[in-house]
Amino acid sequence: MSQAISVVLPNYNGRHLLEKNMPSLLQSLEGLEHEIIVVDDCSADDSVLFLHSTYPDIRLIQNETNLGFSSTCNKGIYAARLELLCVVNTDVTFTQDYFTKSIKEFDDSPLFAVKGDIINYDRSFEDVISIDRTTLLYYKRGFLRFDTRTPLTQRTLIQNNDAQFVGLGCCFVCNREMLLELGGFDEIYSPFYWEDCDLGRRAMEKGFKLLYLPDAKVYHQASSTIGSYRSNNLRRLVSNRNKFLFTWRNLDKKRLWLSHTPITVLNLLTRWIILDWKYYAAFFWAIQRRLKFS
Repeated sequence: MSQAISVVLPNYNGRHLLEKNMPSLLQSLEGLEHEIIVVDDCSADDSVLFLHSTYPDIRLIQNETNLGFSSTCNKGIYAARLELLCVVNTDVTFTQDYFTKSIKEFDDSPLFAVKGDIINYDRSFEDVISIDRTTLLYYKRGFLRFDTRTPLTQRTLIQNNDAQFVGLGCCFVCNREMLLELGGFDEIYSPFYWEDCDLGRRAMEKGFKLLYLPDAKVYHQASSTIGSYRSNNLRRLVSNRNKFLFTWRNLDKKRLWLSHTPITVLNLLTRWIILDWKYYAAFFWAIQRRLKFS
């Protein structure tokens, strides 16, 4: 496979992030055949003007209305023309060798995606909050959840029958044809959250191979995109709604009916006591999404 890669960046009001992180992206792509596609989700800032004036060679796609993360990414995914594809948030800074290390893994094996270390930081690269590596998917109190206490630390090929689960996160490199076979991100999760977990899960169910590669590192400034323009209430509601959707889709039917359903019914009967309106809003919103996308 030739070392050719399309990089898709969804953008919403991220002019300052494009200005900060585009140089590291270009540096990491030096010497590689590539294209960069920015899909602007109807930004209200001067992102489009900045890209036109500073990076005129970048392919720019503009949404006429705000569509959310999954739909915006999918526009770029279907517009991409090269063999490999990287989907990345605008708040990610690349290390210089990220792409050279990731791309070479596709030469010798039928691989779907490479996930590296995502180093989440606050104000500076030294101010590390956490490192997003891999997680274990497990069930507790009615929901599928993620256990990050025992992540992988060494290069590991993850296949369908493995217990280890990869949430692809805010940056990954993949085979474009396989991603198209999966249909890209599922837009039921729009506007944001859980779509990368769903994509990784669907890839594993299809028998695709994923590689955790700790040597491929990027830096991610936590809460600099969604957190900067979405309220905490909305983010929590969307996250809880999508937790329902992810659980309903991925929990085996026996456990869904024997455990999740009774727990959910009990919660619906009692959560009003503690005025937990968000639980009800997330639940009924999830049902509405299921009906819309069924």
